Amino acid sequence: MNFVTLCAQTTEAPREVYISANSTATRCLVLLPPVGNKAPTAIELNVYGKNAERFSRVTKGSQVYIHGAKLRFDLETKTYSLHGGIIAQVNDQFPIFNTVILSGRCVKDIDHQDARAFKTTADGTMICNQTLAVSTGRNQSDLFNFYAINSAEDKFKQAELLVNFTRKGTGLTIQGRLVTDAWVDKETKERRSITKIQLMAMTLAPKGQAGAQEIKPQTTVAASDNVTSLWGGRTADEGSDPWNLTSGGGLPELPGQYGTAPELSDEPF
Repeated sequence: MNFVTLCAQTTEAPREVYISANSTATRCLVLLPPVGNKAPTAIELNVYGKNAERFSRVTKGSQVYIHGAKLRFDLETKTYSLHGGIIAQVNDQFPIFNTVILSGRCVKDIDHQDARAFKTTADGTMICNQTLAVSTGRNQSDLFNFYAINSAEDKFKQAELLVNFTRKGTGLTIQGRLVTDAWVDKETKERRSITKIQLMAMTLAPKGQAGAQEIKPQTTVAASDNVTSLWGGRTADEGSDPWNLTSGGGLPELPGQYGTAPELSDEPF
């Protein structure tokens, strides 16, 4: 699973770009509102199909709601991008969403002695860094680094759970949010930033049980000829990007390094 719901503001007017010889996308840089004391998150948004036609009419500085997009991460440039989804223009009264849901497998065991993977501060705060491989189709995966943090007083200790229950190959579904840290480099005096996924909730994949019986339906639904028109006969939009089952499945090929998960990620906190 790769499902993103966000609110953002456009920093430029959307533009049409060619992504292959016969396919286009409407692309725009957007800015996600800051989380707490973090910095705003700049990210590239790519919209396809009918949603792209509507999105092309959005102007610079517009506030938009992005529902059902897919998150990508380029290992070479260390940048995130968004693809697909339904885009709606909203105003200041609309609530701010920042939700990322990913399902995949952990690519490493967490080394308790490696401060890049796990550390405990003097006040008892735990920080854990893990990496999730999420399939993009065509036997390829995107790698997403995410981190969990909890204090000694927290009843639900996400970081401690990651350390104790995730190993290389562990199936995991996470709910997180995109956050960006910004700082000024002490040597170069340049402003730098890094965007990460902060874990908010997680679910471990169930373990298979030997001899488990097949689950069969217990109820039936009666058919009815009296179908009531809902929402004035309007229908929900179908797949908003061209990479669905009818076109072979999987996400579009993007620049950068994509492939099977490596043995170990060297990403720091």
